[in-house]
Amino acid sequence: MEGKLIKDVSLVVIDTETTGLSPFSYILEIGAVKLSGDRIIDTFSTLIRPPIPIPKDVTKIHGINDHMVKDAPLFPFVIDKFTDFIKNSILIAHNAPFDLKILTVNIKRAGRKLPDNPVLDTCKISRVLFPDLPSHSLQYLVKYWRSPFKELHRALSDAKHTAYIFLSILRKCGFTMEEPVEKLLNTFGPPLFFKNFESIYSTFNEDHKDIITLLTRCMEKGKEIEIVYETENKMHLKRRVLPLNLYIKHEKFYLKAFCLIDSREKSFRVDRIKKVRIETDENEGRVRNTGYFR
Repeated sequence: MEGKLIKDVSLVVIDTETTGLSPFSYILEIGAVKLSGDRIIDTFSTLIRPPIPIPKDVTKIHGINDHMVKDAPLFPFVIDKFTDFIKNSILIAHNAPFDLKILTVNIKRAGRKLPDNPVLDTCKISRVLFPDLPSHSLQYLVKYWRSPFKELHRALSDAKHTAYIFLSILRKCGFTMEEPVEKLLNTFGPPLFFKNFESIYSTFNEDHKDIITLLTRCMEKGKEIEIVYETENKMHLKRRVLPLNLYIKHEKFYLKAFCLIDSREKSFRVDRIKKVRIETDENEGRVRNTGYFR
């Protein structure tokens, strides 16, 4: 991109909807709009079927439920088309680290190579250039910049909102499409890259690798498991749970699961799960007396 003008480079605005806020959440929807100058010239949008049930509290945010994705493609069948769409482009996202973390983990999980696109973050740009605004959330900026698009919290519509906000900021700062790309990246950067977040997946892939792999497999198949969990008081408690999600908090891995004993969702620190057992019988599509013990 060195020496090129903005008008000669593809700008693609991206957004994702997911099963949760953790980097290890699954992607439910990808939306993207391609800009040529200040016009949208192409779009990319697809629902994606995750290997786990969509949490009801997440559905309340974006409206995507299990029925809507039951016939959607799995992520590995989507990612190649998406990376082809963003090829040779400068990417733009609102709160870009969130989308990049989740995309990086899902791309690595699918065994694909990470894209090398530079990525600009409209949330960061807004904070730096307009520090007096009371909020820099997408919802607030949509109203502040008077975006003409209506829907919120769906990937394609949020990508369109973000594109409008980005172009509005360019105009406010006196940028034209005749400016060099280097000036764009220097003014609104430094850009982020997918590789900046690769270490998240490396941690996921190495620390507690065996148990995380097993828990992920159980989530994908909707299997109930029996765990022996060590409490802070060093007590070992046996619990039967349905794994829902994996996430990181304070640099520790946690399993979010529905506890079948207490009939509510709980979180368990992965390093305190001492035993895992899967008990099933073939008539119910399960496997009896097989298990993983730490």
